[in-house]
Amino acid sequence: MIGGIIAGLIAFFLVGAVTGELVLHQPKTGVTEGLIAAVWAAWPFIHTGEVNRYNFLHPVPRRYSSSLKQAYAKIRQIIDDKTYNFGDKWHISTSDTIAQRMTATLRFTEEESRGFDGTNIGNIQHRTQRVQRLLELDVQFKEEPNDNTVVQFDFRPKVEGMNFSACDSIIRELVNDVEVALGPGSNAGNPADTTLPAPPWWLIGLGALGVLALFADVMKAVFGS
Repeated sequence: MIGGIIAGLIAFFLVGAVTGELVLHQPKTGVTEGLIAAVWAAWPFIHTGEVNRYNFLHPVPRRYSSSLKQAYAKIRQIIDDKTYNFGDKWHISTSDTIAQRMTATLRFTEEESRGFDGTNIGNIQHRTQRVQRLLELDVQFKEEPNDNTVVQFDFRPKVEGMNFSACDSIIRELVNDVEVALGPGSNAGNPADTTLPAPPWWLIGLGALGVLALFADVMKAVFGS
């Protein structure tokens, strides 16, 4: 995501400057062309970031050399034993060994920075606010022959404030703890592909709009308004 923002800013200033100074020979023009170029430059990074985020929240199912009963009990114990911040714990809302599924939620609050207040160096105060975090977990199990079990995690974080990755460390720690408890596993599927697809129609249309805008600006610069 950050890479997309940086690429977009570079494209905006570069294309805007080239269009305004070298093509139209009119300073402070080329804004429309720069904005459209910024969207085109940022789109690949944004798409890749969204896919990587999906793969993080919905990890590839893992196959473990453990019976369903053992895997279920160990994961249940890990979730029960976890404690965060000021004693916040997971609340297991569904634990169904027949359906081979477990769901849980974690609610907690954190302090998040809101910047600084003050009129001079000696009067600067750091402002914070308490924000809510909610992390929903869905674990599905699949029993396979030879005492193998496939485990699928799905996480759904909901956070207040600007720290959108506030729950990432909790997710990473929980997945790692399960891997340690059940032993090295192997992938039982493939992650979502990060290969760039064909540009969406809205992006193609935006590019066409940019070409038309550039043509109109050139005509205006050549023939006048």
